[in-house]
Amino acid sequence: MLAHDFLKKDDRNAFAPTSTRSAWYFLVLIVAKTLRCIGIFLIDILSTQIHVIGLLWLLNTISLGVLLPAQKPFSSGKPIRKSLHIRIAQLSLFKCLIEILWFYGITFCGPLRSILMFEQSPTVILIALMSIVNGSGSAAKTRGLVCLLVGWVVLFIMDSDSPLTNHSESHRHQSGLNHVFYHFVGWFGLSDHSGGVLLLLFAVFLRMIYESNYRHLAVEIGGPKRLYALSSLVASLLLTPFAVLVLVFSPSFVHSFLEFPLLLLFAAAFVVVIDFYADNIAFQHVADPVMAIARWSPITMFGIGVTLSWLWVDASSATKTHGISAGIVIATICFSIATFVLTSTQDSRRSVGGHFIGISEDGMPLFTHGEAFLEKTSRSLVRFFRETLREILANSDSQRIFWFLCANLAFCGVEFLYGFLTNSLGLISDGFHMLFDCSALVMGLVASVMSRWNASRHFSYGFGRVEVLSGFINALFLIVIALFIFLEALERLYDPPDVHTDKLLIVAVAGLFVNLFGMYAFHGSHDHGHSHGSEDHSHGHSHSHGHSHAHGHSHGNANMQGVFLHVLADTLGSVFVIISTLLIQNFGWQWVDPLCSLILSMLIIGSVIPLLKSSASVLMQSVPESLDDKKFEQMFTEVLHLDGVQGCSTLNCWQLKSDTNVISIAVQTNAEANEHLMRQKLLQLLRKYELQLITIQIEKDECRNGHAEAATAEGKQNRAMAATTTAKTKPTDGGGARVIRMEFGT
Repeated sequence: MLAHDFLKKDDRNAFAPTSTRSAWYFLVLIVAKTLRCIGIFLIDILSTQIHVIGLLWLLNTISLGVLLPAQKPFSSGKPIRKSLHIRIAQLSLFKCLIEILWFYGITFCGPLRSILMFEQSPTVILIALMSIVNGSGSAAKTRGLVCLLVGWVVLFIMDSDSPLTNHSESHRHQSGLNHVFYHFVGWFGLSDHSGGVLLLLFAVFLRMIYESNYRHLAVEIGGPKRLYALSSLVASLLLTPFAVLVLVFSPSFVHSFLEFPLLLLFAAAFVVVIDFYADNIAFQHVADPVMAIARWSPITMFGIGVTLSWLWVDASSATKTHGISAGIVIATICFSIATFVLTSTQDSRRSVGGHFIGISEDGMPLFTHGEAFLEKTSRSLVRFFRETLREILANSDSQRIFWFLCANLAFCGVEFLYGFLTNSLGLISDGFHMLFDCSALVMGLVASVMSRWNASRHFSYGFGRVEVLSGFINALFLIVIALFIFLEALERLYDPPDVHTDKLLIVAVAGLFVNLFGMYAFHGSHDHGHSHGSEDHSHGHSHSHGHSHAHGHSHGNANMQGVFLHVLADTLGSVFVIISTLLIQNFGWQWVDPLCSLILSMLIIGSVIPLLKSSASVLMQSVPESLDDKKFEQMFTEVLHLDGVQGCSTLNCWQLKSDTNVISIAVQTNAEANEHLMRQKLLQLLRKYELQLITIQIEKDECRNGHAEAATAEGKQNRAMAATTTAKTKPTDGGGARVIRMEFGT
């Protein structure tokens, strides 16, 4: 039953097993774990017939018939000192406590859940705990720890196990501790399987302490096999008076006096005897035995346990009631991943990487090596979350979204938890509604963080437009929701249904307080903002660059407007729910609820349409809203009236994001114009119209004439080549730029 890693290393190496022999011994371990799973299912059947303490005593007593003759703990080995007798008795008492908790866990939550909880390797749990205590765990350890925690939470909360309705009847021979446990669990409003899961989790941590003491004591008395036989004997002696009492005074319900002893023999052999010896054999012959047993024993039992639970058809056990659920599947996957990942990090043979440092005198390359030169393939999740949190809190917009998201998630979690505990569908439904709102907040938070990323090779303008895209998507979501509410409200207005107001007012008031907190957090997010920097690119005939800093007003952040409108819609929804609930409770006006919903949908649509239009306009690269037709015409006229300007061939102007407007302009000047002075005049003029990213191209008459002559000569050459070839080719443009004079009003 234990992975004994306290044997001497020299003793293990003396066998020097080959890979083939190691594979055979590993197969023995897998078969033994399969038999142990079957034995646990047999214990589940036996626990419905006799008391668990009597069952535990019978299993230990039967196993002594093999352990005592095989190990001869009193005659073999060195004499045991008297000081160790008390320690053996204490360890045996500790073993009795753990096994009693284990057996009760089997009766309360079934054999499959007991396998998932109790058969987890203490080595794996110890590795996970050490990664928390030391705080220096790798990324793999962190992922394994997260999977382990998720598995426990899922098994406790999301496992829709159906408890026995007549559990006390089917286990009426279980008295004493059984009733104490039920009163304790019922006081917290938990089901029997949830209480059994907690009981098994407590037993697993006790087992981890027990195995640590077992290893140290086994070294002192001469080996694990001798200690196992002695502890089983003392445990049987300690259980004897209690077992006699429960077997004599508690009723038993043995179905068949032929079947019962056979099941008892098989359970004792599979769980107590064969499993222990298989662990010892594997530890002495399998390569890297500690991690191999800690990894493959639980994973094997998880898979076999799920398979047996699916195939088990015995009606006398609770297996059919404590069946497979979605929570069981998720927990099995999480526990398997955690076991594999946490044991994979213990490989003593560490990889190293090489680094080129130069050439030797003989012309040979020189390298140094070490772990520091390895290319890191993974990042620590803790470090990733810490850096992300620091980036979120560094900006006021993302900080406001983050704190409101935390408040929303907390309220959503309270609704889910209380809804599951009280079986309230209304609370669970409102929790899912809050969860949908959280998804909009998460999208806004991600957009707020991404918008501050630096420009890259593929996104040369940066990621500022992610905020605009987020606002556009949030606006679309709100429009769709409002339309659904509008259509449903129209239908209910003609045929108002009965509205159950139980707990509705409490939920609405609590939601209103949460949304008012959000309104306070976002009260300034939709106002006008300032741009505190800009970057100008101006081009003579060859390109030159300049930088400027200007302040300009923009019409708000689309991302923050979208988040604010979500909060506003929820706030109005809570207000209307409170109003309709009070009117229905006091006057019985069932039509008030669809009427309030109708008004709410129209208010949402009216408030969202401006955001939808503005964000769509920005995505379509329209002229900024700050440049209306009059201002645009005035700006263009001022450009044409600058000294030396003869015309404008290109003028593109658009809004990049909320605080950044872009313009690209190409002006035609006479040959005598000073291009640097012209650039400064244009920059000064365009900045007045709240344009930040400015690109200017200046085209002089002499350059245009030279380009035109080059284009004419190349055109003649192309026509001559086309006349002498049989292939039909399309003439290409010359290298010179084609200049088109554009006049936009005067």
